[in-house]
Amino acid sequence: MKNVLASTIAAIGMTIASSAFLPAQAFSLFLDPEFGSTENTGSKAQLDFNFVQSGNDVLLNLGITNATNGTGGLKATQATLVGLAFDLTPNLKVASYSAGDSGFTKLWSNAELNPYGSFTVGISPQRNSFAGGNPRDGLGAGSSTNVSFRLTGQGLKAAEVEQTIYAGINSGSLRAVGRFQQVNAGGGSDKVLGGVRPDPEPTPTEVPEPSTALALGLFALRAIGATNRTQAKATVSAES
Repeated sequence: MKNVLASTIAAIGMTIASSAFLPAQAFSLFLDPEFGSTENTGSKAQLDFNFVQSGNDVLLNLGITNATNGTGGLKATQATLVGLAFDLTPNLKVASYSAGDSGFTKLWSNAELNPYGSFTVGISPQRNSFAGGNPRDGLGAGSSTNVSFRLTGQGLKAAEVEQTIYAGINSGSLRAVGRFQQVNAGGGSDKVLGGVRPDPEPTPTEVPEPSTALALGLFALRAIGATNRTQAKATVSAES
């Protein structure tokens, strides 16, 4: 019993310790007029980048939310997101793409969107031009979806890919943009640049000091020992 409890305490301690040092592998990017917009309609989106190691490759699972809600710019309340494009670092290539259940079924290489130029990769519904076309199958205001990219390169590590892309977007060396149509403000469409926002201050989480955890473990072991001695005495008395 003592061995079981000691093993359990050790396992919990290792779990806490390892989770405390896991590198961040996700961040959110915001398409918002505050980062640049051609029409300033208030069309917005949130992109949640999540990087997962998959053998020698890295999966980029991208959560997409059309966050247009009547705030900012000309306060559009309706807008259809019909295209996303973003830059990757030169060491990364898109080996494959999965649109999942989304309408973003077309993958673009070097997606062009004037006046912002070319982006490494883009996705959209099926259309002849990344910049324009039928908005059918786009993502409406308040809706969310998910897509996935398999990234290849030399010696890829998910945490390093995440940190490099985050740093690039934060510095402006990498960019992201969204194409909106069917907007109920301004001229009816918009092109909106993306950026990252500072992480909020983390809420302090109290983790027991190693000495405290050890003391709790010893207390538990003593309690079990006392219980075993009491049971042994009861057994001897019964046999007497």
